[in-house]
Amino acid sequence: MHRILILSVLSTGAVFLGLTIGIIVNKARRESREQWLRRRRLTLEPAILAYAHGKHASLLPALGGQVSRADRRAIEALLLDHAQRVRGIERDRLAQALDELGFIDEYLAGLRHRRWWHRAEAAEKLGLAHANRTIDNLAAALQDEVNEVRLRAAKSLGALGGVTAVRPLIAALSEPNRWSTIRVADILISLGPTVADRIIEVFPELNANAKLAALDILGSTRSLSATAWLRERLRDVEPNVRARACGALGAIDGPEAGPALVRALEDPQWGVRAVAARALGRIRYEPAIPRLCESLRDRQWWVRANAAEALRQMGEAGIEALERVLDDIDGFAREQAVLKLEEAGVLDDAVAHVASDELERRKAAVALVCRVAQVGQLSRLQDHAERHPDPRVRESLRALLPPGARPVMATP
Repeated sequence: MHRILILSVLSTGAVFLGLTIGIIVNKARRESREQWLRRRRLTLEPAILAYAHGKHASLLPALGGQVSRADRRAIEALLLDHAQRVRGIERDRLAQALDELGFIDEYLAGLRHRRWWHRAEAAEKLGLAHANRTIDNLAAALQDEVNEVRLRAAKSLGALGGVTAVRPLIAALSEPNRWSTIRVADILISLGPTVADRIIEVFPELNANAKLAALDILGSTRSLSATAWLRERLRDVEPNVRARACGALGAIDGPEAGPALVRALEDPQWGVRAVAARALGRIRYEPAIPRLCESLRDRQWWVRANAAEALRQMGEAGIEALERVLDDIDGFAREQAVLKLEEAGVLDDAVAHVASDELERRKAAVALVCRVAQVGQLSRLQDHAERHPDPRVRESLRALLPPGARPVMATP
């Protein structure tokens, strides 16, 4: 029995010893391989850079006429690395070298590999290699069953750019996975205003979620050429499309955006009205001030809140409008006006001058404080009446506040 136990312990120890030796040997081999690759890269890099700068018509003569099997990985790493660092002719020459040495064909074969991580790596390297002739292959990879492969193919298409690459990326916005849609949208945004025409062209073919993403992209790229088309979307049957179109117009601030957004304040859907109000504040369209004041009476809180914020963003003209709203017949409008006057610092400034030695300034400050108090929004005023550092201000506020709203002061 003891002999069997000893043999079992020895066998287990031998297994662990073998595994340890194997790990050490593999690590040593890997480190040795990496050191060799670093040395070869240092040796090969001058020739590759000389080729990139146009010293040779082909990379092969620069490398002595042939490439050994052992050197291929080092050359591939160098070409991909430098292709990311340079632009223009140098990058084109490096892409040509990758194609000449057969790496592009290897990556294309990798797109068909049965293991998804090989397909993902191949898709990524095609983008790094700027292999324009592979755009159709990468577009096909957008239909891969594995999400990571699709995303890397999309990123590579974005790196290649151009009209041919943009269209499949826009189609990929219909990807059912929301995170994929967001990442594809980010890639399209990075391409800039050039995507606008393609988005407009394929917009009717997109599904509902993709249409919303496409409108957001137009707003983010700020393409002035899209503004007329966006104004037409304000008549779309889908409320979400109308709302996103308002947001895009506010981001771009193109011709006639202001009047179009003012009209959108009449939309039957409150979500559209809310986004239109926010967009008007973003572009600071002052002719919209009277209509925004009317929106402060809207039945929906978001519309009232966005309209009030838009008025605050208008600057002096908007602040004056908010002060006038303090006398409005609508209680909701008055409450929003007080809130934004507080946020803008107008109420605090008035409080600071209720005891001013300047008569006109004191009269204006007292009038504003009294109007705010009549609205019933007293918390800020009560706080000042109790804690303001100037005792004259505290005394003046206590006199101005309604008796039931005055803070109870502790007896000294």
